[in-house]
Amino acid sequence: MILDYLLCFFAIITISNGGTVYKDSSDCPGNLKWNSNGITIMGKDMLNFPSGLFIEPKTQILYVTDMSNNYVLKRYPNGKIQVAAGQADHSGGATPDKLSGPKGVYADENENVYIADWSNQRIQLWTKDAKSGSTVAGNGTRGNALNEFSYPSNVILDSKKNILAVDFQNQRITQWPPTYDPKTTTGTIVAGGRGGGLSPTQLDGPIGLYYDEPQDIFYISNEEAHTVIQWNRDSYGEKNIYAGIPGRPGSTSVQLQSPQGITLDKYRNLYVTDCQNNRIQMFCPDSVFGITIAGTGQTGSGANELYFPRDVALDADMNLYVTDTYNQRIQKFERIQ
Repeated sequence: MILDYLLCFFAIITISNGGTVYKDSSDCPGNLKWNSNGITIMGKDMLNFPSGLFIEPKTQILYVTDMSNNYVLKRYPNGKIQVAAGQADHSGGATPDKLSGPKGVYADENENVYIADWSNQRIQLWTKDAKSGSTVAGNGTRGNALNEFSYPSNVILDSKKNILAVDFQNQRITQWPPTYDPKTTTGTIVAGGRGGGLSPTQLDGPIGLYYDEPQDIFYISNEEAHTVIQWNRDSYGEKNIYAGIPGRPGSTSVQLQSPQGITLDKYRNLYVTDCQNNRIQMFCPDSVFGITIAGTGQTGSGANELYFPRDVALDADMNLYVTDTYNQRIQKFERIQ
């Protein structure tokens, strides 16, 4: 374990000595910059503990999970908001028409919504305007068998509609087929599954997941290791610490503290929700130094502040959206360059 840590730390020092150092987001590919003050587009009147965030690329519909209200909301580009999954009265449960602490969310262009139903140990699919959902991964019981989850934290789909689920306490990412049979369907481990740890070949409290499918690479945030892993899916492919220092939480530009949601833009800049540092960090390609693009690093409720944010997303115009969880709001930081 100590050797793994030293190797990881040495790799970080080596990259920082040889790589490009970006001092501002506008120095990075894309020449991007955002207003430091956010605009609240969803607030306390409908959110209690917002967590997962997803913007569907074609429709530009924004989806947000609320773990306390036990539902998923969707916001159309015209500002209309409605319940996409769960119950409007916030009632939670394990029946098909309810959710319990939904965390991660993904949707397709047809407004089919996939939810990491955290406390129910399952991935649920709610089709457009449905009154209830159906299980598409997991059997609803907590465990480490390949048909089980131990708190699923996120979900995405690949181009073949395979389901990729983040299995938080089992320290793994599992892939599930598009069709589900509760008696026979199991997941396949595609990342992690080697116990929690600080090595690049291990996960430790995985939360965020982004799949760069053309490169066949996962980006995975590890809440408990305070890192983001770059995981080449080839069995002989490289697994690297891409951001953060393993086991060393902190607030410097090379550190993270309990990272959550992540995303990657078309320029290959990585965005990390640095939860306990109350900021969004941008890591330009192959740079270990993060640039703060939203939040001040201190808790607060001002327009330029965040309070334990949980997820981040970009729209087609590269405006930045953040689930500002403890402020019970979704903040939009408009692109200005």
